[in-house]
Amino acid sequence: MRDWSVFAPYGALHLASVIGCLGLIAAVVRIGRSAGGKNAERLVRRSIAVFGLAEWAIYNVVWNWRGIDVHEGLPLQLCDVAGLVAPLALLTLDRRLRAAVYFWGLTLTTQAFIQPTLTRGPADLLFWCFWIAHTVILGCAVYDLVVLGFRPGWPDLGRALAVSAAYLAVVVPVNLLLSSNYGYIGNPPPGRAIPPFVALLGPWPQRAFVVVALAVLAFLLALAPWVVRLRAPSVTPASPGAT
Repeated sequence: MRDWSVFAPYGALHLASVIGCLGLIAAVVRIGRSAGGKNAERLVRRSIAVFGLAEWAIYNVVWNWRGIDVHEGLPLQLCDVAGLVAPLALLTLDRRLRAAVYFWGLTLTTQAFIQPTLTRGPADLLFWCFWIAHTVILGCAVYDLVVLGFRPGWPDLGRALAVSAAYLAVVVPVNLLLSSNYGYIGNPPPGRAIPPFVALLGPWPQRAFVVVALAVLAFLLALAPWVVRLRAPSVTPASPGAT
């Protein structure tokens, strides 16, 4: 009999979870695209944002229900911050927040779907909070692209890098003070789990620089399709009578 209190990556439950999350994103985007008029779409967008903010609060309460472990319980992982920024981006349409959500959501948050750090199964509320939280972030990024027509450019890369630098300015001293691993750029003591992929990047502080470099590279790759699209020459079809 399956133990529903435990989650192990790369199994049937992992696949079903990812498919369910992507299906939910597709459904919400479809609702947003089919909303008749700006007022209807605005209602959909604000509903997503309010749900995201409420879920962010619930997730943090559930995570720290038995007391806050400052090494892991502070909402300072990048996806914790993105979980707050993403709904605010849809509410305010602030370009800096939208840029951060695009680059964080499409490059970093997707890692939670590919290599989740989750260990709790569906019998635990944390399982549902984990998947919903990351679905909100990625969903906001996709909604902004597909429904609102956000198109990133070089200035948006600069905005995302600036917001990311501000994040690093907070978590680096916190990690040094607490020996925590927020942003996966810290040096936790033995016994504190490090995601396998991060551990493969070498010892600290080397891996911190590698993580940051990989994030910047991922941002550039996420921008590349839009830069290529803008530079592609437009071809005007010849008229039927042209020779």
